Amino acid sequence: MQASPNLVLSNWAAAMALWALPYLTLLHHLRIEVSDALQWSLLVVGIAGIGSVLYTAWRDTQSPAWRARHGLLKNVALLRSIKSGSARR
Repeated sequence: MQASPNLVLSNWAAAMALWALPYLTLLHHLRIEVSDALQWSLLVVGIAGIGSVLYTAWRDTQSPAWRARHGLLKNVALLRSIKSGSARR
C-alpha cells in the first residue's frame, strides 16, 4: 500500500505536535535555551499536522464508500428512516 506524500507529512507533523511539549519541557529542565522561533515553528507545524489529520479523518468519514466498507451506511439509513418517521407523526 502506497501513502501519498501529503499523508506522510501530515502524520509527521501530528507526531511532532505530540512530542513538541515534552521536548521543550525537557530542554527547559535541562536549562537549555531554546529560541522563540523554534518554539513558534513547532507550534505552527503541530497545529497544521493535527488539523490535517482531523480534516482527513472527517473527509474520509463523509464518503459513502468509506461508510459502506465499515458497516456504517445502513446505520445512517436507519437513523434517517427513524427521523422521517417521527417527523410524520
